Amino acid sequence: MATQKTDVVIVGVGAAGGILAAELAKAGMKVIGLERGPRHNTADFAGLDELRYFQRQELRPHNKRQPVTWRPNRRARANPMGILNYGNQAGGGTVHYGAVSWRLHEDDFRARSQTVQRYGASAIPNDSSLADWPLTYADLEPFYDRAEYELGVSGKAGNLGGRKIDGGNVFEAPRRREYPLPPLLADQSGVLFEEGARTLGYHPFSTPRAILSRNYQGRPACSYCGFCQAFGCHIGAKSSILVTKIPEADATGNFTLLTGTMVHRVNSDNSGRVTGVSYWGIDGSENTIEADLVILAPFIYDNTRLLLLSKSAKFPNGLANSSGHLGKHVMAHIGARVFVAFDDRFVNIYMGPSAQKHTLDDFNADNFDHAGKSFIRGAQISITPADLEAGPIGAALAMNPPPGVPRWGAAYRDFLAKYFARHAALVAQTENLPYADQTIDLDPNVRDQFGLPAPRLTYDWRRPNEVARIDFLFGKLEELGRAMGATHVWRAPSGSGAPGAHHEGGTRMGTDPKTSVVNRYGQSWDIPNLFIVGSSTFPTMSGFNPTLTIQALAYMSADAIVNHYRNTPGPLA
Repeated sequence: MATQKTDVVIVGVGAAGGILAAELAKAGMKVIGLERGPRHNTADFAGLDELRYFQRQELRPHNKRQPVTWRPNRRARANPMGILNYGNQAGGGTVHYGAVSWRLHEDDFRARSQTVQRYGASAIPNDSSLADWPLTYADLEPFYDRAEYELGVSGKAGNLGGRKIDGGNVFEAPRRREYPLPPLLADQSGVLFEEGARTLGYHPFSTPRAILSRNYQGRPACSYCGFCQAFGCHIGAKSSILVTKIPEADATGNFTLLTGTMVHRVNSDNSGRVTGVSYWGIDGSENTIEADLVILAPFIYDNTRLLLLSKSAKFPNGLANSSGHLGKHVMAHIGARVFVAFDDRFVNIYMGPSAQKHTLDDFNADNFDHAGKSFIRGAQISITPADLEAGPIGAALAMNPPPGVPRWGAAYRDFLAKYFARHAALVAQTENLPYADQTIDLDPNVRDQFGLPAPRLTYDWRRPNEVARIDFLFGKLEELGRAMGATHVWRAPSGSGAPGAHHEGGTRMGTDPKTSVVNRYGQSWDIPNLFIVGSSTFPTMSGFNPTLTIQALAYMSADAIVNHYRNTPGPLA
């Protein structure tokens, strides 16, 4: 068994871990990063293969070797989930994501107090564990700014220091300066979305994305190839951690990246400290890294599972779980989706970067009056391909045909042939409130390729608040589709209650050690030299994609470690 010693060990070198690795290494700390998957090069993505990357999901965890199971409630047996929407390589999900990069609203950080203040406490569902964040937008704004400029985000400001600017998101929280890069070029779908939304009095704008609209920091601008969501960028225009922060960490000489490693335990002693981690190497060997500081930064399933697997006599219910809240309050985005198709024009949704192409924020968060409605919070609305990836395989698998058209056979073939280039999807990415019984634990029946119990998700979004919100948004999407001039407008099925995208929660942050797992910096309340960073710490989720907030929090944690914790190890105020 090999043992190494270092200042810091980071498990998971993705959206959060890569930033922490670079920032701590630049500060002179010796850092070892452990990554389950491989490290790719930009040249590896030159084969723009829809079958390889979208259908076979080569850049994501294999759902049989690394299963995650799901059940709607505790009475049901869990079954393995299908596609796992997170990363499995150095750089994590930022390698293959659609690169949508949102700042949260000011009221996203105080969803509970905002709701109580405006509508009364009775507006919050009795069974929801809705909570405010232990920090404000103003606390995080400098780190949002830093992430946008260091990584490279393209967009248009809608609120510069309180001055609203048409063409940007006028509902966004105030920012100190414009985006470092202008928005990506609008495609035909964005033009149609813009026109239709404005006729209804809404405020559409180009979605901010971590994709370069111009050459930036030695990297080339986007070529609008269309192979984006689910694909690695073959020219490095997508601002993934793989091409931004990991090279920075390498350049310090203080960072070592170990790939093909499977961490199975965080080691601790009886003094209330962690001492390092144990992992299996790519050759199956058992190895240990001893470290003064342990940072967990993989996806939420692995964060929670690793803490549960690392239970000890001091922490019999899971490491750092004296609160009993480990694995609770899990959230995922819910999607109301409406398809539009045109007989008289081409939309060419497959052209250019995919994911959310053009957006309106009028019905997100508390941007509209919920008085008299049977739900709180909202959704951002965007025009997208049928399943974010816009090629013919993606369209054929994900576009539910309108009533009267079968899902297979000659009639479906003819429908796709006519409407592949003439269709788009309107999606309301709705916020899911936290509930304590939406959980992650260890599946007693399913194990992964290493013999470890699979993470088990117990979750069902079909609750009165969420169902009412979905119904409301379906109406708004249909209205928007008709305003765009679509010949055909129809709803997609709303789903079985299974989790959607962007899973968050499980190690929530807070101000009270009795009701949360970590503080605002991701530092464990129980174990001061253990940090947990990523979307698992989110108390609420908003209707926005989480990646930029994950990255801003990683910068904030790195700043606290370098400037405070390193000098005076112990709990951060």
